[in-house]
Amino acid sequence: MPTLYDLNINSIAKIYSLNTVNESTLRLSEMGLIPGSTVRMVRKNPFGGPLQLKLNDYYIAIRKEDAQMIHIENK
Repeated sequence: MPTLYDLNINSIAKIYSLNTVNESTLRLSEMGLIPGSTVRMVRKNPFGGPLQLKLNDYYIAIRKEDAQMIHIENK
């Protein structure tokens, strides 16, 4: 199953599940990254830098490691 890190720039996807079992799960869910929410990839920084996402009406940045643990469904 593809992850959020696999999403191309300006593509939209729906979050299917979070595959984390640590404090990252709580932090990501507090930011709104929960199953069923829709996100758009805005920017990917090279060399494993953070990703910029648009979620609802605001922009967030998350680490590459966290993005690789979020499974998505492409729209």
